[in-house]
Amino acid sequence: PVKSAGHAGDDLASMRTHSTPVKSAGHAGDGLASMRTHSTPVKSAGHSSDGLASMRTHSTPVKSAGQSTEGVAALRGHSPSSVSSSQTVRAHATQTMSTPSGSSEPMFFDPSIDQPVQVETEAAPKEDAGEYWLPWHIDSNFVTVLHKEMYADEKTTEFVPEPEGAGLLIMNADGDVTKLRTRDDAVILQMGAFAQIYAGGYVNAARHAVVSPRPPGVARFNFCNFWYVPWETACTAPAGTEHAAVSTGWNAMMDESYLNITMKQGFAAFREFMTTPEARVQFADSVQFKELAELFPLPGKRLLALNSSEIVVDVLTDVRCPFSFVSQLNLDAALKNLGLDQNVTIRYHPVFLNPNVPKEGENLDDYLLREYGYTKEYAHSESYPLRVMGLEAGVELNPSRRVVNTFDAFVLIEAASEAGRQHEVVKALSQRYFEGAEDISDVAVLCAAAEDAGLSGQDAKGWISDPARRARVLAQYQTVSSRIGEVPHFLVRERISGNGVEVGGKKSVEEWESALESVLEKSSVIGKTIPGPYGQDVRLSECVPYSPISMALSAQHGFEPGSWPFDASDFSRNDESPDDYMYSEPRLVNHLDDTSLARLTEAYRSVFSMVPQGFSVLDMCSSWNSHYPQELLEGARVAVHGLNQRELWANGQATERHVQDINADAKLPWEDNSFDFVTMALSIQYMTDPRAIFSEMHRVLKPGGMVVIAHSHRVFIDKAVKAFAQETYDGEGHTHTICRYFQHGPQGGWEKLSTADVSPRHGDPMWLVTAVKA
Repeated sequence: PVKSAGHAGDDLASMRTHSTPVKSAGHAGDGLASMRTHSTPVKSAGHSSDGLASMRTHSTPVKSAGQSTEGVAALRGHSPSSVSSSQTVRAHATQTMSTPSGSSEPMFFDPSIDQPVQVETEAAPKEDAGEYWLPWHIDSNFVTVLHKEMYADEKTTEFVPEPEGAGLLIMNADGDVTKLRTRDDAVILQMGAFAQIYAGGYVNAARHAVVSPRPPGVARFNFCNFWYVPWETACTAPAGTEHAAVSTGWNAMMDESYLNITMKQGFAAFREFMTTPEARVQFADSVQFKELAELFPLPGKRLLALNSSEIVVDVLTDVRCPFSFVSQLNLDAALKNLGLDQNVTIRYHPVFLNPNVPKEGENLDDYLLREYGYTKEYAHSESYPLRVMGLEAGVELNPSRRVVNTFDAFVLIEAASEAGRQHEVVKALSQRYFEGAEDISDVAVLCAAAEDAGLSGQDAKGWISDPARRARVLAQYQTVSSRIGEVPHFLVRERISGNGVEVGGKKSVEEWESALESVLEKSSVIGKTIPGPYGQDVRLSECVPYSPISMALSAQHGFEPGSWPFDASDFSRNDESPDDYMYSEPRLVNHLDDTSLARLTEAYRSVFSMVPQGFSVLDMCSSWNSHYPQELLEGARVAVHGLNQRELWANGQATERHVQDINADAKLPWEDNSFDFVTMALSIQYMTDPRAIFSEMHRVLKPGGMVVIAHSHRVFIDKAVKAFAQETYDGEGHTHTICRYFQHGPQGGWEKLSTADVSPRHGDPMWLVTAVKA
């Protein structure tokens, strides 16, 4: 069985050399949550709570808005009384709906009785915080010395007044925000994270952001001097002050993950965040957004038109929730209006309104009369609020439906996901329940709905009764319901970037269009075009263009060392025994997580699709899996080269195989100009004579052919050369090292050198260095 390296039980010596698991900022599990300002909902002007109808689930206690629900309005199903809530910021759901009377108070519907209820809210601040030039953060250093920013006309260089709303914003621990106001000639000392930790909390690091709504033709500049200590200095708090030395709370921006890392590690993670697209667009995730994003990993790429945006919607709901039904109808309309209806994946996760509804269910009229005194005449009237809401969405909700148990329905929905028909099954169930008033707890109705969606009714009957499948649905419900207290709840993301929004309650078509456009805007900074084979350009749609890895070459403005910048010690190893000793036994494992390897496959797809089918590719230092896109390999020559014969024979994509210890003998067995492509994935860190190896890659590659080197942060540490083993997390530094290999192996033999960071939002890093044979 295939396992992922780095997980329990894989028996791999894959590890980092430093003591803390620091990954590039913006990846799950990096610990440096405070480096990413989008990890907490910053209280700023211009936002309000959701203000839209949602339904409180039966199993979770009611919380006041502004706690973990973060302002998504929800009411107790058994209480028609008003609920007081306080405003908190949530970048994911900021719209409100007006009452019929025109009042500024938002109106909601009671979940079970469909009764409009008035909700008291605090007034939101009217001042908009403006456009962020730098997002909210705490500097990773000791202290920053700066002066007040200045502005000048870009044409005349004359000083101009400060634009309205611009400046440095400071936040205290309570979340209160103020603009820094000081004289023009003042020198400002701004404390950083290391200062707070070394002082045991007696000095406070400054939470800050820069707002710069610059008019066209106006330049902003200021002097900043960042004070650091030697790179290897550990960030250690005085004994007994560890808790006070770091920040806590919703706007901490600095937590215990800062402790016991080096100055350089903290700086590297900080810089990684500050160059990510989500920081550049000031995308404000909530903690819950990130938790849900990790709970529901994004699917792999679908084969869509070039540069098409892919939207993934995770719907957390009960299939009998009327607000969810109406909101999904409006979502479908919005997707069609924006031309996204063919580029969307919608997935459903169970959050039961009441998991204890008896099998026979209950007549809705009887329930409303017993619990709320609502007569059948009122619930069936033309003015009934829920009926009006449905008609606005284009459906007539049948008031004769019953309150039913929907567990079996979700077992069917879960089974439909395997056939790619989940959305169709949910639509069929919704139409039968809300419009036809059918009992969707009845197996016969469920089988009919499956047939409506293009599935076998007989198969559906077996799926519904499958104990293992029922156990999975129960586990899903228990996992999701512990995080969500209201339905419907939507997680809307762009697949490549992972950016998105949370949406709660019923949304109109216009509100859905606004939310979807926001998601698309946040993904617009993703992607990079690099030189490809035979004079063509390759678009890497999943590349993060502002990553230090992606900008490694441009940041050096063409600098190239005139001589080989390494000595023999840089290629020494802890274990100098022959490599074939270590690789004598096959390792049929993956050394990175599946999401990251899918990014590698997608990069290969972009590169290989630039040439006709039947191309030739050499995969150096290969194993049982080359991670190539299978659909492009028809008629292709795929030569794999590596140390273990059994691993190579397990490679189903290979057409020819060659066992060789490249460190013992760099000479490759193929003729000159044999291949269109040469790839090497996750092995560059073990090369002891890279110039000789790169010269051989150059020899066997056709003129105009392309090399793709993929590297990450995981290594067999004893076999990695010193140049990589010293700082396994230093992706940018290793990228420059690989560039030097190209520039001197052979010198002048390569052109169009490029670097790219195609790392997923949550997962291991995936970094690329490419070149074309001159």
